[in-house]
Amino acid sequence: MKPILVINDDASLLNEMVSVLEEGNFHYIAAKTGREAMSGASEYDFSLVVLDLKLPDMDGDSLYKKLLFNESHYELPVAALVDSMDSEEVAVVNKLLPRGKITLLSKPLKREWLKELFDQYGEKK
Repeated sequence: MKPILVINDDASLLNEMVSVLEEGNFHYIAAKTGREAMSGASEYDFSLVVLDLKLPDMDGDSLYKKLLFNESHYELPVAALVDSMDSEEVAVVNKLLPRGKITLLSKPLKREWLKELFDQYGEKK
C-alpha cells in the first residue's frame, strides 16, 4: 500500500482534501505540521505528497527533502499548494522542480483538481 500524504496547517483545507480522499476510498495520511507528517512517514512509501509550502514548523522544500531521505529508493511526486506565488513560495518551488515531478495547485482548491490528482496517483482501499 502506498498512501497519499496530505499536509496543511489550515484545518478547513486539510478537511476538504481528506473529504475528497475518503469519497474516493483512497489510502491516505493527513498531517497539520511537518513534524506530524514525518512521524507518520517512517512506515510508508507514498504515491504522492500534497504539500503546503508554508508550514509553521518548516518550509515545503525542507519537509520534502526529509521525506525523500527516509526513503531514498523512490521518486515522490509532489503537488505544491500555492497562495500568491510570493518570493518565498517561488524560492521553494524552484528548489522542488529539479527533484522530480511537481504539480502546482493554487488556492482556493477546486474539488475536481483534487479528484483528478488523486485518481492519477492514489491507491484505492
